[in-house]
Amino acid sequence: MHVWDTATLPARDQMSYWADVVCEAFTPLAPTRDRDHLSRSRSRDGLFGWVRSARLASSNSAEIASCTQRLSHGAAEVRRSPSEEVFVNLQLAGTCRGEQDGRQCVVRPGEFALFDTTHPYTLEFEESGAGHPWHVLSFRIPRDRIVELVPANTRFTARSIADTSGPGAVAANMMKTLWATSPDLGPSTRTTLDNACTQVIADAVSAFAPSVHLDRAGVDDALRVVARRYIAENLSAGSIPAEAAARHVGVSVRRLHQLFAAEGTTFGSVVRETRLREVARSLTNEADTRPIADIAAAWGFYDGPHLSRLFRERFGCTPSEYRAGHRRAR
Repeated sequence: MHVWDTATLPARDQMSYWADVVCEAFTPLAPTRDRDHLSRSRSRDGLFGWVRSARLASSNSAEIASCTQRLSHGAAEVRRSPSEEVFVNLQLAGTCRGEQDGRQCVVRPGEFALFDTTHPYTLEFEESGAGHPWHVLSFRIPRDRIVELVPANTRFTARSIADTSGPGAVAANMMKTLWATSPDLGPSTRTTLDNACTQVIADAVSAFAPSVHLDRAGVDDALRVVARRYIAENLSAGSIPAEAAARHVGVSVRRLHQLFAAEGTTFGSVVRETRLREVARSLTNEADTRPIADIAAAWGFYDGPHLSRLFRERFGCTPSEYRAGHRRAR
């Protein structure tokens, strides 16, 4: 369990600390508080907020409380994201106005909504009555796990799902229960319940979020998910030939390249990006004390200068600077 709390700092340092906290615990986010936010907030000098975060299995869970503010995950933050994930935010107190993919939603206590880190989004949190902080339970789930469980082309982002009945109630109750009991669970039980929670969230999304008619785009999305998973599972093997990936997906090599070209990228770029994200993930893992060269080799990079150049282009710093910066943040 990791815990962050701005109350330990003087007011002048709380905003910058909070900016580091939300990025460290969740995904790159830019917090802002304008004059209107301050006028509606209990925290006018400094910023009140705390986060408690704990790993489940492939997912991560967190409890957050803070004051009125806007959190933005813009184009720059999308580029800096070390992994592709979906956040499921269950509102416990206060409200959240979310916007993504041209949709807007208001998430009230007892409701939850999903947001995809591969696209820009904004979250505007409002304190509850009498200046009490907003309060959220948030689950961070690998994006491919959600995508493979919901019907193709389901528009699942920025839509409020209530906990009043049916799949929504099951999902919300399971999130609360898993968060409350996870410290007492063994690894195998935690993994089983983590997978089950993701499934019921996907069931709730499928029940409440509209889907468009399954068309070629939906098929292409599914094929790309399979191809990306094959890449992720074979990084440590070294070279990942496009021929092998195409054979696994069940398409021609030409079709495989067309799938990624439709997203403005290439198969080789996706392989390289996936390697870089895994290197970045290892560098932020305090338990991973291997030299950077060993981490790089484990994810298919055998040329140190080449890795440093690509890493700087992607994250704006060298691997050693990235590791040192995250260690200081903790």
